[in-house]
Amino acid sequence: MMKRVRCAAIMGLSLAMTTLLLYACAKQGYPTGGPKDETPPVVLGTTPPNGTTHFDAKEFLIMFDEYVQVKSADENILVSPPMKQKPEYSTKGRGILVKIKDTLRENTTYLFQFKEGIADYNEGNPLKSFEYVFSTGGSIDSMTLRGRVLDAFTGKPWKETVTVVAYAQSTNDSAGQLMPSGDSVVAKNHPMYMTRCDKEGNFELNHLRKGTYLLLAYEDADKNLRLGTGEAAAFLDSLVTAQKMPAPIDTASHDSTLSADSTATTDSVGAIDTLAALDTQQLTPADSASLAEEIKPIALHISLLKKETQRVTKCEFKKKGQIEIITQCPLSDSLSISPLYDQGGLLYYRMNGTRDTLQLWTEKESCDSITLLISDTNLLDTLKTQYREKNAPKSNIPTPQGIKKSILRSLVAAKHPYFDTLWVAFENPITDSMAGMGDSVVEILHLSDSSISYCGTTLAYDLQPTGSSRARINFEGKAGEKYRLTLMPNHFTDIYQHSNADSITINTEYTKTENYGNIIIDLHLDTPTDSTAEPVELLIQLTNEKGDMIQQRVVKASQKLSFANLKGGKYGLRAIVDTDGNRQWTAGDYWQHRQPEKVIYYEKTLELRENWDMEEKWSIKN
Repeated sequence: MMKRVRCAAIMGLSLAMTTLLLYACAKQGYPTGGPKDETPPVVLGTTPPNGTTHFDAKEFLIMFDEYVQVKSADENILVSPPMKQKPEYSTKGRGILVKIKDTLRENTTYLFQFKEGIADYNEGNPLKSFEYVFSTGGSIDSMTLRGRVLDAFTGKPWKETVTVVAYAQSTNDSAGQLMPSGDSVVAKNHPMYMTRCDKEGNFELNHLRKGTYLLLAYEDADKNLRLGTGEAAAFLDSLVTAQKMPAPIDTASHDSTLSADSTATTDSVGAIDTLAALDTQQLTPADSASLAEEIKPIALHISLLKKETQRVTKCEFKKKGQIEIITQCPLSDSLSISPLYDQGGLLYYRMNGTRDTLQLWTEKESCDSITLLISDTNLLDTLKTQYREKNAPKSNIPTPQGIKKSILRSLVAAKHPYFDTLWVAFENPITDSMAGMGDSVVEILHLSDSSISYCGTTLAYDLQPTGSSRARINFEGKAGEKYRLTLMPNHFTDIYQHSNADSITINTEYTKTENYGNIIIDLHLDTPTDSTAEPVELLIQLTNEKGDMIQQRVVKASQKLSFANLKGGKYGLRAIVDTDGNRQWTAGDYWQHRQPEKVIYYEKTLELRENWDMEEKWSIKN
């Protein structure tokens, strides 16, 4: 009986202690699981070993220190030379098994590049880059081409989707100039070697044969490994010679030989191979560093030439008597447009600043249907359009009888830049060249002293075949002053015989000079003294912090440039070598073997303060 009591007491004590322990654990809280795993998987070894020669296997295995997965193999795993039948990728234990479906070429080095195509199973951390190389012959090719692909205009990396390819070339031309066959090769044939740029635009084409190559980079949008029209491209004007790879492998991460059926962990890694088969010449660390310095990086400048067919993308009535036409490309000075079948009468029109939009007015204000014949460079079309009433919300407020909409409107802001022109715009064309030319068209009330003065206007913004769409107010106010301008009635009459029956009042305050700063550039063009060629025009562009152009100057010689009346902020400078003389940057064209126009950036950011002049010196080799 005593035994039972003692046992019961012991059991009770044990239960109490267990309860206390559980309570203590509960008070401490549940474990958080530790920091998130952000470490990519580590390669433990491969079989057959990386760098195998006389390779005749049908598969190879890559082992890792954790379970992994294959991600988007078609996009992230590159094989050089490409295989007609794509390899098959699957997981096996803690490894990736690659089954080769294609017949391998004789005496050929094959390179598998895993560009983030392998990631750990749990967190998805990608292995940034891993290369597996083997040869069906007795040695591994050990030449390389390395460099960087940058946006030809901005000088920044383009995208990670840029593919760099190399075609082996044979030429007797000692200068190594591109052969005419190059165009057909890149359009019809798969490249022998390929790789992809990283985020910074860097690329490495490793394990190439000795020889010269046609090197090309492009954004392979259709993923067919051929350069197509409409794809951004970068190229060189001459062939390049492959250079010696600096070292066969980093000795800190040598490969291991594993059994194909192995599920080994870090405790079962086999002997480390030296991979002497990668190169017949053994390299010391000093030799490797020397070779690394000798490799000259290749600069490729990628751009996209938009070759768009000229066409009309929009033609519609904005209101009765007024039509808008938009074209795919800018229109030229050869433009001709006229109505067919005497519809609408005479046309008045003008282009916008980019020359791809036309605003047209018909001589008949009530015109609601028209057929137009438009003719320009690479454009001949017949346009038929009809006015359609828009479903605007109906107003319950009746329109007063006899009230007409004003034929002009103010383009003057409440805060007007003191150095800028005062404008009014007409709703319809004005054809009277004498309109508004009197000295008393505009009354100006100077609010600082209540004095009154008068001025006239000048018609501007010419329309074809005649007429104007704006008028300039011929008044120059003083910085910091406030004004009330009144345009007197009955001075302007449009093509529909509507006049400004009522006066228009404009209240504005001129900005102060101290609200602005100026940038002066002492530009020096370093032109060779023995050059007899006509100097090429440079487009010197002042840009905002986003890289958008604010002002542009066209120069051919050294001079001082002034960019005036700028708001405080950060600015940049760039120079475009305008080779074709079209006053804008032109992208490259591989098919015409024309490089993109060179863009030179000033190395400093200009930080301008208000009410401050800053002067900089800029020397450009032209």
